[in-house]
Amino acid sequence: MYKLFLFILSLVYADVFEGYTLYTETTPDITYLIDNDYNVINQWDNECTPASMAYLQSDSTLIYPCRQDDYVISGVAAAGGRIIHYDWDGTILWDWQCDWEYQLHHDIEITPNGNILAVAMEDIDGFRPDVVLEIEPVGLNDANLVWSWKVSEHMSEELDNPYTFYTHAGYNQLDWNHFNAVSLNQYDEILLSSRNWNEIYIIEWGSNNDLLYRWGNPQTYSGEGEQILYAQHGVNQIPIGYPGEGNIILFNNMSNQEQQHGSSIIVEFTPNFETLEGEIVWTFEEDFYSPKQSGAFRLPNGNTFVSVSRGGDMFEVTYDGEIVWEHQADGINRAQKYGLDYFNILGDVNGDGIINILDIVILVGYILENLHIENADLNGDEMVNVLDIVILIGIILI
Repeated sequence: MYKLFLFILSLVYADVFEGYTLYTETTPDITYLIDNDYNVINQWDNECTPASMAYLQSDSTLIYPCRQDDYVISGVAAAGGRIIHYDWDGTILWDWQCDWEYQLHHDIEITPNGNILAVAMEDIDGFRPDVVLEIEPVGLNDANLVWSWKVSEHMSEELDNPYTFYTHAGYNQLDWNHFNAVSLNQYDEILLSSRNWNEIYIIEWGSNNDLLYRWGNPQTYSGEGEQILYAQHGVNQIPIGYPGEGNIILFNNMSNQEQQHGSSIIVEFTPNFETLEGEIVWTFEEDFYSPKQSGAFRLPNGNTFVSVSRGGDMFEVTYDGEIVWEHQADGINRAQKYGLDYFNILGDVNGDGIINILDIVILVGYILENLHIENADLNGDEMVNVLDIVILIGIILI
C-alpha cells in the first residue's frame, strides 16, 4: 500500500518545477524559503511589515521592502519606504529608510547593476501621482537617487493621446494611479501596473520618454475595445527561453471600487506595440479570488506559479490547467519560485539543492584532503576547516 501511495504521489508531482518557493507571512513577519516537500530551507525574521514581496538574489541574499517608521506622505496604500538587504543568515547588509520627498509603496525590482527600482508617490499641492525611482544603495544606511520617471511629466490635455495620462481623468486625486507592481524585462523596459486605471504600462528604463505601451482599459485614452483588466497586479514579461517568451503575464484580480468581485483570472497575452493591442493566448480561472496584491510568474518548464493574497494560497499550474503543487500560508502578499540552479545556497557543499548531513560528510572529506573548495569555505577566510563545519551545522539546525 505504501509503495502504491508513493507511485501515485510521483504521478501527481511529475510535472512540478524543481525549485524553492519564497514567501513572507505577515503574522508574524517572517520570510520563508521552502522546497517542493515544504521543508524550510531558510527563514528571515523581519523587523517590519512587508509592503509587497521579498526578492531572493543569486548570491543567496534577500532584499525586503517594508514599512518605514515615519511616512513621508500619510495615507498611502501599501506604504513602504524602508528596504532591507539581508545575508543568508539574517545579518543586515543594508537598511535604508526613505527621507526624500517621495513615499515608496507596494513593489520594488532589483536591476542587473544592483540598483533598486521602486514605485512611489509624490504630492503636488494635494495631487498625488506616482513615480518610478531608481535607488542606488550606499554604505549601510544610505542611498542615492540616480533616476526617476514621473507620471506628472507625462500628462496631456488630449484624451486620445495613448502615450500620456489624460490630465482630467477622474480618479482619486490623493491616489491617482495606484501603481502596485514594477518589473524589468530583458530589453531594459519597465512594466507597471495601475490598479485605479485598470491597465498596465511599459516605459523605457533610464529615459524620460512617454509611455511605450499600455493595455487593459482603452477607455482611459478614448481607444477602441472593451475593458479587460480590473485592479490587476503582478505584471511581468515572460523571460527569453521560457515557454511564452515575450508575452506578458499578470494576475487579473477582477475587482475595483466600482465592480463586485468575481473569480480572479491569470492572463497571458502577446503585446502589439504598434497598435497598442494585446492578443490573449492563455488564461486560468478557477475557484480563487483576491481583491489585492497577488501575482503570477511563468516557470522555465512552462508551468505558472500563482500566489493569491487572500487566503495565502500558492499553487503551480500546468498550461493544461492542472494544479500540480500547492501550499497555503498566512497573510502573504505575493510569492515567487526559483529554480535549484538560480543561486548558490550557503552550506550546499555538494550542490544538490539540499543542505543536510551529506554536505557535512563532503566538507569533512575536503578538510582531511586539505582541499580548498570555494563553496565549502563558508566563512570566506580562504581556509576550509572546522569553523566551516560549525557554520554548516548551524545552518542545518535553523
